[in-house]
Amino acid sequence: MGRQYDKQHAVTMLATAALAANRFIAHDGGYATNAGGTKDTIGVSESNAAVGDVFPVITGFSALVTAVEPIAQHAYVKPAADGSGMAATGTATDHCGRAMEAAVAGQLVEIRILPHRHV
Repeated sequence: MGRQYDKQHAVTMLATAALAANRFIAHDGGYATNAGGTKDTIGVSESNAAVGDVFPVITGFSALVTAVEPIAQHAYVKPAADGSGMAATGTATDHCGRAMEAAVAGQLVEIRILPHRHV
């Protein structure tokens, strides 16, 4: 698919950490993790942000996220365990999106944003 995405909704957030574009963002304004609560994914950063900056977070339909590892097309994805906000392969019971294309580590991948799920 390439470097396209379909942003249908976004919110403006306040960064609580230095953030890079194209990363999963948590409800608390930092990178998303699998810790749950305020660390669940709200969306994907559209730009870089320093602590205290306001920045756009894509919350609706799809966005580009940097892959931390190889990801298969249609795979469930979740925030990487390293706390970087990059995309890692998830499962049907632990995910916040689905890859719309395959990607290798370090590549941007279009993600269909889904509600963050932990079962």
